[in-house]
Amino acid sequence: MRALLRRYGKYAGYGLFTLLAILYFSFLTFPYDSVKDRYVPGWTQGLPYKVSIEKIKATPLLWIRATGIQVIPDRNEEQPPVLNLREARVRPSLLRLLTGRPAVRIKAALFGGKIQGRAGKGRETAELALDWRNIELEQLPIQARLPDAQLKGKLEGELDLRLRVQGNRLVPGEGKLTASLAGGAVNNLQVSGFSLPGLEGITGQSELTLGQNRVTVDSVSVNADLLAFSLDGKIDLSKRIANSPLNLKGKIKLSGSLASQYQPMLAGLLRKQDKEGFYVFSIRGTLGNPRFSL
Repeated sequence: MRALLRRYGKYAGYGLFTLLAILYFSFLTFPYDSVKDRYVPGWTQGLPYKVSIEKIKATPLLWIRATGIQVIPDRNEEQPPVLNLREARVRPSLLRLLTGRPAVRIKAALFGGKIQGRAGKGRETAELALDWRNIELEQLPIQARLPDAQLKGKLEGELDLRLRVQGNRLVPGEGKLTASLAGGAVNNLQVSGFSLPGLEGITGQSELTLGQNRVTVDSVSVNADLLAFSLDGKIDLSKRIANSPLNLKGKIKLSGSLASQYQPMLAGLLRKQDKEGFYVFSIRGTLGNPRFSL
């Protein structure tokens, strides 16, 4: 064996190097833009959105880099983009591809912050793990629906989701979603024509458990200079998200100038307080038509 290696090893090494070089330069020179123009419209067929990508190319470090990514409502292209990514990068795992278990690493710059993670698919399961940092609240799409509002703050969080593979479909499995808000502020916010008071120094924490057909709200808390709020409960998911039933419980407490101005109205609406002075309430109905009750 050693004699064969001494005699033919260098030729095998030359052949392996040549093969790797061919694969490497094929990866760099692959016509990604042509594939984009041909397949992206088909991938989004049936969705209420259109996806446009300005350019796709490969980098020397084996990343596939896409720039100028926009997700636009299909029915009204004059609306602002739902998602606007300055840049997104994907790097496939060649070893996982060869074993039939594709996996990619993901990096993207959006809403003033960054998101990174990984996604993979096996024979029976698929996994998605993401974390995001320094996402600016004022750059999120909700700003377009609240044109007069002034929103500030930075979001961080993590998503760990495991899906089940059934044929060519991915079926929701289990997972966890956590998020936090720091340095938040809200001003000039109006709901149904009613101006809400401004809030400063907002911080928030949330933790959700994702199941096959249920989202469990383990905890959602928001604290500001003049307000404290928390929420927990369950949301049973339906095929139409807006019809998903709600079973949530919450509590809210005002302080300072906010209490002196709105406490009588809040007491008239909710009426029930706990020992810590929080007004408690429930939310029933559906995501599309929530109902508040005592």
